[in-house]
Amino acid sequence: MCDVAELYETANSAASKGCGCSYELYVQKLTREIDHTASHLAPDQAAALQDYARQKGDYAPDADEGHLEGFCCHGIDYGCCPAGCEAPEDEEWDSEDEEAARIALNEEIMAEIEAEEELARLSAIAVRDAQVLDRISSIRRRVAA
Repeated sequence: MCDVAELYETANSAASKGCGCSYELYVQKLTREIDHTASHLAPDQAAALQDYARQKGDYAPDADEGHLEGFCCHGIDYGCCPAGCEAPEDEEWDSEDEEAARIALNEEIMAEIEAEEELARLSAIAVRDAQVLDRISSIRRRVAA
């Protein structure tokens, strides 16, 4: 059984990286981290993690992007964002097709990042396994000698 408090703290730490973000952006990042972590757990463990996160108060899976109307994607007033976000002109707003294409591209990029992370994790495991096998071989040579 996993420790939901520990999983929550891990997600919280990941969401807090690059701090200085608005509360709204932090909630979005934390919710994404919790949901991502929960997707890799058994259903009962995932539900326990999400319930724990709801109790902590910053988990908002039902929040829609509409609550940021009038604000940039960082949850800060247009023109005040340190990232330089300015209010788009009316004709600059994306059509639904452009928005869907951007979302699909974002999901594709996230999948690539996750695949790279998994490959790095597996490579680290392979290195550790090789070190263990080398150690076992040296012990066997000493015992045989």
